[in-house]
Amino acid sequence: MISSISIRNHYSTELARCINETMILIPLGDPCKLFLNGAVVTIEDGIIINNADLYQLLDVHNLIEIKIPLPLFMTRDAYLVNAYFDFNRIKHIDQFKNMILQELHKDFSKEAHLTSYISKIIDYLIKEAKVPLQDIYLPQLHTKHPLLNKIIQYIHKNIFGTLTTQQISKAFYISQSYISILFTKVLNINFKYYTTSLKIALSLYDLAQDNKNIYDIAAKYSFKNVSTYTKHFKYYVNMPPKRYIYLFRCGEFDIPYRPVTDHIVLSKHISEFYKHTTSNNEAVNDIDLTHIKYNHYFKDPYIVIELENMYDLLNFKRNNIESIIYSQFSKVILLIKNINFDFINNLAMQKLFNAIEFLTRKHCHLTFKITNISSFQSFNYYILQAFNTSLSYIQCLNSISLLFELTSHSINKTNHLVKRLQKKYSNLKLGICVDDIILTKLTLSDMITTITAFDVDYYYINLDFIELGTQLKQKSKQNNNEYNLRESILLFINRMTNAYSHKLIFNNITHHALRRYFNNLNCESHILLLHLLIDLNQKIGGLGYPYYSNDKNRLMLIGSHQSTMPIVHIYNLLQPFINQHIMLHSCGMVSKINNHYHLLLFTNLIRNPSQSSIIVNIYHHYSKDFPIFTRLLNQNHGIITNMISADLNLNSIEPSLLTQINKANHPLAKLSLHNHNQAITYALSNSSIQYVVIPPN
Repeated sequence: MISSISIRNHYSTELARCINETMILIPLGDPCKLFLNGAVVTIEDGIIINNADLYQLLDVHNLIEIKIPLPLFMTRDAYLVNAYFDFNRIKHIDQFKNMILQELHKDFSKEAHLTSYISKIIDYLIKEAKVPLQDIYLPQLHTKHPLLNKIIQYIHKNIFGTLTTQQISKAFYISQSYISILFTKVLNINFKYYTTSLKIALSLYDLAQDNKNIYDIAAKYSFKNVSTYTKHFKYYVNMPPKRYIYLFRCGEFDIPYRPVTDHIVLSKHISEFYKHTTSNNEAVNDIDLTHIKYNHYFKDPYIVIELENMYDLLNFKRNNIESIIYSQFSKVILLIKNINFDFINNLAMQKLFNAIEFLTRKHCHLTFKITNISSFQSFNYYILQAFNTSLSYIQCLNSISLLFELTSHSINKTNHLVKRLQKKYSNLKLGICVDDIILTKLTLSDMITTITAFDVDYYYINLDFIELGTQLKQKSKQNNNEYNLRESILLFINRMTNAYSHKLIFNNITHHALRRYFNNLNCESHILLLHLLIDLNQKIGGLGYPYYSNDKNRLMLIGSHQSTMPIVHIYNLLQPFINQHIMLHSCGMVSKINNHYHLLLFTNLIRNPSQSSIIVNIYHHYSKDFPIFTRLLNQNHGIITNMISADLNLNSIEPSLLTQINKANHPLAKLSLHNHNQAITYALSNSSIQYVVIPPN
């Protein structure tokens, strides 16, 4: 089962059950007719056919048909069994059509293009079109025959039991032959097809669960035995259930094929669509607070702060900059790269213990890099054994982890050591650096299989995005030179599946890679970083940066002027949205906490490059004037590199002057009173990030 995109012309189908896929149908021209769950419906803007629905296309013309395998949805949303998708729930239909149409002109023979395209559609439907239910989704049939409607309701109520025409005839006091006639004449299918196909469609959700086996599922749906269940499953899904489970767990359902499209018809209707929507382009910059749909959850990402050695750790809490940093982030990991204990005396060791205890009390997590067996033995002796036997420090082990740097020769030894440590220190977290696996494995599948074989808490990647993308592109099945960087990395993340991708830490973010990732040379790096944090939220564990680095291409937390870089401000501006339900907009995000509206506005990445700014209008329902609190990060406020001339020798600047500069290094804060009769309007430049708080009126 693979994703497909087709344009249907003069096309009809037999009545069938939608099994193991979700279908999106969008007319390019006139409305189309469809038989759906017992009734004929007209498709005007579009419609979604869910798993288990009964459908039949009736001589459709110029209809976009997108089929997406059900497992691709289930890997993103574990609760999909108790939900369905409704096209009418989509608030911005033009926006959705725009997303569908604007990508269709691409060459989808390139796997990454289609994979990225399908991934966008899935994410959009989950956020905008999902309707949650209390129980499993069963399509409601609405035929013109009242008795058949009652029989269908009875079947749905008893779907997990044995269902026969004999049983139905006793329940409704009608003959078995009449039941068969009803199904054949009204629905044009037989009774057995209706019940068996429905059971198979519903059983797919059970197969996706790790704790369910085929025997239990066959019994749950009252099949006579596993052989009977397998026979029906093969008939409807075209593969045995064991194969289905294997493909689901290996992530093989996201391998698409080249779609069948009519480019002449497509180009014509894309042009007509854009003519219709061009005059409304300003609407994409409008936010109406009276119609906010909080359909996205913004998770708290890890931020990894890389320190060079133990002395950096000892010095970390000595001045106010460090206190500013760990007060800005809620999930901090301090990564110590070099754990050489040879030059640490007893006094320094006690200071190290105190520093570890202090930082863990501040909710910092400490990760120590293990490069060889000797470094592990030293760490085990000086830290693990000492902490494990001390009542004062044993709680610190909950906030300590080890990061093993793998080589192709040490994989088995490291895996054995990991298992030993997990038995001895159950509260100790472990991670591995997977760069060598990425560089040495020949295929993407082998790479992911080797990585996920390690039952650890974190998978660190120290390759920058450009090198990572090159490796992924070379080792993908099609080895396609047309992959762009973002598509290659998202393909890798999707293949990892959520169970493992949330352990990923990308630990080398560079300015060049950000521009390549978004294919954007116009926006400042801090704008691109904000988009990256949003783009990868819920997909990975977090991002890592050096505390300071001589490599100016790397994004870092502290500059050579001893002041915080824009990274710190960006994470601080994101804090009100962490662990909150938000609305994502092309130009920002919105959350509502204790009746206060919080907005973060920023430049989008798809605007016309010739534009130096964009306008965002915020519409409200307030009936009297109200205060607005704002914070503005831009070239003039909060970007320290613009405050100090590059010609200056920082060593010659007086420390007191640097202190004053650092005090001024923050976003501009402002409190103002707004006229309730007017919309709130902001002009955002290429470098601007605007945070807005609107209290209740």
